[in-house]
Amino acid sequence: MVLDPSRYQDHRTWKMTPGLIRARQPFFKKNMIGLAILAGVSAGIYTYTYRFLHKDNDFADVPIPPIDEKELEQLKKEYEQHKRERQ
Repeated sequence: MVLDPSRYQDHRTWKMTPGLIRARQPFFKKNMIGLAILAGVSAGIYTYTYRFLHKDNDFADVPIPPIDEKELEQLKKEYEQHKRERQ
């Protein structure tokens, strides 16, 4: 069965036996180095992508047309009316 304890685990606590700990000890350093490399590459790719995507300013060269007071008042009224309808 899947949860049958192995001879390398304590049958009551499911902890590793001293033999298993000794067997894994030579690989610990290499595993930690591999983990650091994998985490570093992942963080580097994430950082590069984040900076690349937030560098864009596609609409910086598009001028915003001026709006006169009459249009501004009309937009404010529409906004207030829409706000009242939502409540």
